[in-house]
Amino acid sequence: APDATGTRFTVDDTRVACEPDSSYANCTGTLYVGEQRVSFYSSLEQQGFSLNYQNIVIHAVVHSSTDDAPHLYCQLDGPFPGSKSSENKAESEDEDEEDEEFAELKFYPSDTSQLDALFQAMSDCAALNPDTDTDEDDEEHADVQAIKEFDPASFITSEEQLDQLTPQGRVST
Repeated sequence: APDATGTRFTVDDTRVACEPDSSYANCTGTLYVGEQRVSFYSSLEQQGFSLNYQNIVIHAVVHSSTDDAPHLYCQLDGPFPGSKSSENKAESEDEDEEDEEFAELKFYPSDTSQLDALFQAMSDCAALNPDTDTDEDDEEHADVQAIKEFDPASFITSEEQLDQLTPQGRVST
């Protein structure tokens, strides 16, 4: 069973579904919402998994749908461990970056009245674990801020200042 330290919410008798399919698909067990990670463990199957909050891109409650029962939906930022997709990834490493993989998990508690409390606990714990990675937009924004630190007086802006160039800079002009 997963380490229960820092567990904020537990939901027993929860079925998990994975897309792409995984060895965990349709297992029923206990979902643990902890301060550091979300964990699922099936004592019947004697298997489980843990997810860091940084790997969960989005989570939401789906109360009702014409083709699905109420559940907690999670989208991950990469393939789910043990999924057929992640196993095939090793065979085809030359995929386009735009073809990035993601996985979807759905947690179906037998007691659907716990869905909103489950979502709130997960939201609260996710807030304790901000994403430390920066994407390209954040990096571009950081570069713009760093440029503000430059002294514009140190730039050569006219031909009269060309004598301030180093010998290497003069060759480049």
